[in-house]
Amino acid sequence: MGELADLLKRLVAPESLPQRLVTILEWTRSSLGLDGIALFVAERGPVGGVETRASLGSLAMTAPLVAAELSRTGIPPTQGVLPLPEGSGLHNAFLCCPLHFSNGAPWSALVLHAPRIEETARAREKDLLVAVAHLRDLLGKEREIARASVQEGPGRASDLLPNLSLLTEGLRLPLYVCDLLGKFTYASPACLELTGYPSLEALAQTSELFREPEKRAAELDTVRKLGKIESFPLAVTSGVGTKLQVRDSAVFLGHSILGMFFDVTGLLAANAELKDALQVQELLNDSIMAGSKQLQRTQGAAIRSLARLAEYRDPETGFHLQRICEYTRLIAMQVHLRAPFTFRITAEYANDISLSVMLHDIGKVSIPDHILLKPGKLDPQEWEMMKKHTVFGWEVLHKADRELGEQSFLTLAATIALSHHERFDGKGYPKGTAGEQIPLSARISAIADVYDALTTARPYKEAWSHERAVAEIVGGAGSQFDPVLVEFFRELNDQFAEVRQRFPG
Repeated sequence: MGELADLLKRLVAPESLPQRLVTILEWTRSSLGLDGIALFVAERGPVGGVETRASLGSLAMTAPLVAAELSRTGIPPTQGVLPLPEGSGLHNAFLCCPLHFSNGAPWSALVLHAPRIEETARAREKDLLVAVAHLRDLLGKEREIARASVQEGPGRASDLLPNLSLLTEGLRLPLYVCDLLGKFTYASPACLELTGYPSLEALAQTSELFREPEKRAAELDTVRKLGKIESFPLAVTSGVGTKLQVRDSAVFLGHSILGMFFDVTGLLAANAELKDALQVQELLNDSIMAGSKQLQRTQGAAIRSLARLAEYRDPETGFHLQRICEYTRLIAMQVHLRAPFTFRITAEYANDISLSVMLHDIGKVSIPDHILLKPGKLDPQEWEMMKKHTVFGWEVLHKADRELGEQSFLTLAATIALSHHERFDGKGYPKGTAGEQIPLSARISAIADVYDALTTARPYKEAWSHERAVAEIVGGAGSQFDPVLVEFFRELNDQFAEVRQRFPG
């Protein structure tokens, strides 16, 4: 509304024809964010050539070249926007809006220049149609538009009417013009249809349009003082007796007020019904939220209980599970906040990963004691059996997930259990999956699991220092680990050390 009002103010100023053309070109270029714009008028020469009679604007090309292309292609008469032909070499960034035609070929046109210009033109189609309508009117002088008989003077309503007719033609905007006291001097067809009056004369003579005249008077007073008002609520009785609720936006233009009514009757009624429904929904939501929180607590307790089964067979010292959760959450939240991949994850998903990772070694309950608890290095046959804990873990969790109806709180846990020993270079196990084909949850868990294993003392090794463990993981970027996630780990390594101190063992 503000941009159109600004254009109207400039168009009613006492300018020459070239000045008005430049005004429209400047407004169009600014409104659409163009790199260049040009208006030209061309005519055929004596031997079929093309001469440029007039050219305004700034484009990195010659108007005769564009005119020649238009003439050569014989574009049929149209009111639309056409791309320049591919043979011209101009079709990628230029768009042509033919304005007038003679013998089937254009003799005046508006040419626009910007990257992805067709997409820009579609997005700002109404602004472009407004500019084209004004240019056709100023250049063609093909029709006379009735002017209201009102007092002459700067900014008078009669100067607005041609522009308003062009604006409302085809756009069905419920525009009106009134004098400073509120008497209607112009009403678009859409405005008359909305208010239910057959003509401007009937609308101007009625005193029953506004059910609360004092509110309408207050609105006009605000427009006169502040220059504009937006979405002002008014109660209206239409010419056929229908009661309506409208929102009015208006601007002060010289000795006239330009406004636009929008019917919000149905919207307000729907809002009232929605408000009642929302009150009921709030009560339901409270119950659902309480149940959801209880379910989350139950799921968390179930995961922790299952994770402790693995610890009974493969006892870890101290706060192993708590550390794994915290390490995983640190990296997962960075993925959520920085979105380094072609997909995004939510904060809730990041928290789900950090909880599900506790079950990454649940499959070890199926590994025989003489292998699981062996203090020394495993032989090749024993190692092959140990690697099967990933498949065992997936099988038991996937079976439970199916019994819960798929996509339960165990879905992520099963995925992590199966794939947390895969390597980014495809040399891991059990499937040898590589790169981003490895699930994100497993790629994150792998770093957390290895860091904790390196910095924890085991019967067969001493605990590594934080610095040595960080160097080992950073050195494995692109081979053992996802390099994007390793970079996050490197940036977060001080926080990993803090977690290690908070949960020792």
